Amino acid sequence: MNLVNDSITRVKDNKTEAKDGYDLPVYGIANGSFYLIHIPAIICIVLSFICAIIAITISFRNKDYRSFYTKWSKGERLIVYLSACDGLFNFCHLFDHLHMAITRDHVMPKELCVFYAFNNTLFIVAQVLVVNVVAINVFLMMFFNKNVYFGTRDWRLLLWAFGLPLVGCSISAGFSQFGPMGIS
Repeated sequence: MNLVNDSITRVKDNKTEAKDGYDLPVYGIANGSFYLIHIPAIICIVLSFICAIIAITISFRNKDYRSFYTKWSKGERLIVYLSACDGLFNFCHLFDHLHMAITRDHVMPKELCVFYAFNNTLFIVAQVLVVNVVAINVFLMMFFNKNVYFGTRDWRLLLWAFGLPLVGCSISAGFSQFGPMGIS
């Protein structure tokens, strides 16, 4: 019997234990706070997405995209990377919230829920990793006068920021760890 995919609920010490997330009630439905949670979340997500688009648009308005790796400063490229991570996360997360707000239920089928969770996790972890690299880079520049080299076309940064989360998300998806559980 596969416990990961088992959708039967166990009784343990007179408490029910959720098995797949679909047996848990959608947060906010029972007490009427469902839309009080999702509407502000959707508004914040849309505003953040708009800010990311504006940042990317302004960045590329005055500079040629063909010289992105050759003439743009590292700081200018990092702003684009951070905005892209934020925009991609918000784009994926918006559909997750809209789906739940429209259906007032968990995202179904499970494969769609896994798709949302995979992408949300991928892009939020990528953004966290880029923010960490930016913070470390700024610290090293300020206190040790060192400049971190990310490789030609920033391949080390991009591999770190997107490769690591992609591997982690793929492993998690392979072990059926994504689904309706509140986070991812």
